[in-house]
Formats: sequence, structure tokens, C-alpha cells
Amino acid sequence: MVVTNRAHRQSNLTEGHPKEVASMYHFAIVAFLGLATLKVVDLLEDYVPGLDRIHALLTFAVGVAAALALDYSVFRGFGITIRNEAVGKWVTGLVVGSMATTWRAAFEYLGSSEGEKPTLRHHDRPRIAA
Repeated sequence: MVVTNRAHRQSNLTEGHPKEVASMYHFAIVAFLGLATLKVVDLLEDYVPGLDRIHALLTFAVGVAAALALDYSVFRGFGITIRNEAVGKWVTGLVVGSMATTWRAAFEYLGSSEGEKPTLRHHDRPRIAA
């Protein structure tokens, strides 16, 4: 952002980032934490047999653990005040887990071999017209 000083007739940059740029950093943090969560969950599922049955729970648990370990709340980053700061960290973890699911869907759409296709449940159930 450029501010003109009328007394000296010169422009200088204000300190700090505009609000839009700062909020974009926090979105990027959540997006890349989601990618890291996806890779950690894939690694755990490869090395520990049977964890693929609780994939959704594991994804959200790793997302919440990452947000709590980093002591990060996206709400604080966006300047949103909430009553309980701990709830903000837990909800940030759930958002990170959701972002991991979004990354998985994006990789599957782009045809990447990373991650497996989500399994279709109830595929053998007959369709019933209403």
C-alpha cells in the first residue's frame, strides 16, 4: 500500500502487509498443513496395517494434533475473536483435516498415483425409485 505524504510530496510504503495479503498467508498455512497431514496419514496407513479402516478419524486426529502442536489458530490469524482460544485450535485442526481430504480429491481428479481412490460404499445396493 502506498501512502502519499502531503507535506513532503513523496510516497512511501506503510509498514506491515495489507489485510488481504496477511489473510492469504494464513490460508496457505492451513492448505500446506493439510498437505502434510495427507502425507503423514498415507505414511501411517502404509506402515500400520488396518489403519485404512479408520482413515477419516486418523486424518482428523492428525490434523488436530498438528494444530495443537504448533499452537496455531486460523481464527487468530484472520482476526476473528472467539471466546475460548483452545476451541479455535481444535477447530483449526478439523479444518486442516478437511483440507487434507480436499488435497486427496484434487490429486485423484488430476490422475496422480498418490493416494488411492476413495472407496464407494453401498455400491452393491440396488437403487430404489421414490
